[in-house]
Amino acid sequence: MLILVCLLTLFIIYLYTPFMLSFQKLNKMQTASWRNASNSSNRGSFSEDARRRYYQRMQQEYEEEQERVQRIRHMQSVFNRERNKFRRSYEAWRENGPPGGYNYVPRDDWYWQTDTSHSEHKNRRTYTPAGPRVYPMSHHYTVLGLDRLRTTPYTDAEVKNAFRTKAMEVHPDQNQDNRDAAEEKFKEVVKSYEAIKLERKNDAR
Repeated sequence: MLILVCLLTLFIIYLYTPFMLSFQKLNKMQTASWRNASNSSNRGSFSEDARRRYYQRMQQEYEEEQERVQRIRHMQSVFNRERNKFRRSYEAWRENGPPGGYNYVPRDDWYWQTDTSHSEHKNRRTYTPAGPRVYPMSHHYTVLGLDRLRTTPYTDAEVKNAFRTKAMEVHPDQNQDNRDAAEEKFKEVVKSYEAIKLERKNDAR
């Protein structure tokens, strides 16, 4: 009886062993297939995220560039408008003289002739009834942060650099908290720059 049981057990093991091997092999194949599918899905998801982030970054850079271009165009528009306005008023002043207020006759020297006394300088100024104020050239230099008392005249490049620095400092886009006051300061900077340019142009003739 014991021998029969042993033989039956061996027979069952003989039949069951190939089945177990096949099951293990199939299980390994399914596990490998699942891992490959999971890795492929992760790679696809990562690629999609990277592509989306890239497009978002490009869109943001494009919008920032457009905003910068708009600020430059606005600044150029304000500058051109104020320049044309000042040029017309200056030409009218040269043709008809100031309507009133301080009438200043420009000197031919840089700032102060060494042989010009205080009395001679005083005689070159005339006063008329009150009217719109005409600023002396020293005021325009002060607006740009320049010292007109400097012995060596400023070069065109120095004047231009001073204008750009001051214009960027007081530009309304740089002073969002008080745009109205900043715009008035910006207009004053533009007027002073144009006045200095016209003075230097006339002196060069």
